[in-house]
Amino acid sequence: MTKNVPWRHRKIRGLGRVLLAALAGLVCASPAMADQEASNVAHVVAGPYGRCYAKSVPKHTYDPDGGPRQQGRTEIYQVGETKDVLVQRYDWFSQILFVRCRPGRETVVVRVGPWHRGHDPRADHLALAFYQDGRLIRRYSTWDIAGGERAEEGAVSKYKNVSASVSHYTVFASGPELTRITETLGPTLKEDWVIKATTADGRVLTFDIETGDLR
Repeated sequence: MTKNVPWRHRKIRGLGRVLLAALAGLVCASPAMADQEASNVAHVVAGPYGRCYAKSVPKHTYDPDGGPRQQGRTEIYQVGETKDVLVQRYDWFSQILFVRCRPGRETVVVRVGPWHRGHDPRADHLALAFYQDGRLIRRYSTWDIAGGERAEEGAVSKYKNVSASVSHYTVFASGPELTRITETLGPTLKEDWVIKATTADGRVLTFDIETGDLR
């Protein structure tokens, strides 16, 4: 026997079903929403002690599908008392980069690759690149960092040393970041700067900022 439920109760129950359906839709959509790329935004990055800085400007707010990523320009300036001096110019944009300059020595720029589309590391996908005096001195692809070890059957990526989402992947768990290392040598303090990163499989990598070599 069906009970006679007041109309206002039926309306509330019906509204509850609608809200539950909407909530379920949001839960199902959340992985895709979380997989959205951040927009490309012009920004400035200062080197240690503020003696130089990099200004990186994108060509596109969002990188187009099927074309080269990180199009734009990056300019390196030395800070002057009255006017800053342009010392280097590059024909790319990077959301994450580092710059290091010292008086009388070449300025070093480290560029970090984007959050790559797809699931598998590739030789043409940039992970990390080192530049001096306007020229590339060392480049690492996501394939170089991750290697070619196969993942277990059913994994999102075909390769083991990768962290993959719905439509993107990375080979780094944290970093890369510019890190200062100091050592006391008698009365003097030796200072060294390196790039450190932790890979998706937990390896800690240290790169020489002057040469780009892996230590």
